[in-house]
Amino acid sequence: MDKSVLRSLILLTFTMLMACQGGNSNPPSSKAVPKENAKQTETVRDITLYLYHDFPKHKAKMLADILEKVYPSVSIQKEPLALPKEHYNKERNRYSGTGLLRDLSKLRKGNVVLGLTDEVIFKANEISPTYGIFGVSPVGAYVAVISSTLPSGKQHSNDHLAKLMMHELGHAFGLKHCSNQHCFMVDAEHGNKFSQTPSFCNECKAFLNSKGWKNK
Repeated sequence: MDKSVLRSLILLTFTMLMACQGGNSNPPSSKAVPKENAKQTETVRDITLYLYHDFPKHKAKMLADILEKVYPSVSIQKEPLALPKEHYNKERNRYSGTGLLRDLSKLRKGNVVLGLTDEVIFKANEISPTYGIFGVSPVGAYVAVISSTLPSGKQHSNDHLAKLMMHELGHAFGLKHCSNQHCFMVDAEHGNKFSQTPSFCNECKAFLNSKGWKNK
């Protein structure tokens, strides 16, 4: 074989070997994230209390102080909200809770919104289209509204109002009704069971703590 041809074949073989080795070489990217560090933790949300109309500021402060004991970030919006006329039922002299919720949801900016009113609120159900309620919050929607006034016109005691707040915020963070009759999340079943509910049960505490609460 001609020496020049042999040299050409050797050079071609060497080039092909280098190309194959280069094609199989994939150095790790400097941007790669270790699997154990890729898990993202949920950002703690501020719970913002919005006062409707002339809801007493001292009562809002009382609720915020109680809430701060179990949640790391709580604030009260300084400017009160007007009660929308379109949510008012003149015949029953009460406001639509679901209507207020729709308005409150528009104020959310990554936080949890809690509306406070001293007007009676209602929500349609199988009993009445204007059924009086204590509060309302879609499960996991991070928005809630409560009233300090019972459908009868009487005021909640401070203790019951605080428990009502905890109940509705529990729903807002994702809790459904609890079968434990001594838990804040018990189903009221069209009644008032707050006198028998001293706290969240252990299961509900654990769930809320995973969402940033600090229940003991």
